[in-house]
Amino acid sequence: VRVERGAVVRDSIVMPRAVIRSGAVVQYAIVGENAEVGAKAVVGSRPEDTPDKDQWGVAVVGPGLRVGKEARVYPKEMIEQDVEEGRK
Repeated sequence: VRVERGAVVRDSIVMPRAVIRSGAVVQYAIVGENAEVGAKAVVGSRPEDTPDKDQWGVAVVGPGLRVGKEARVYPKEMIEQDVEEGRK
């Protein structure tokens, strides 16, 4: 696992050979083996940051996938393909 300077990983599982790029935030998430979370991307969120508790859950990035720079993966979302840069 590589977590670059300025990245934040909290309350998450990050599998072997995954990379979390600079400025990314990963919270309450599972990041699969060989996956990459791009610079300033956001994966998941804390339950207290989600007003509608029915919309909260663990975010999952599948193995070998890439979350693009400044992209967003929401709570309860299970990513099965690459996420393009800047996705909101």
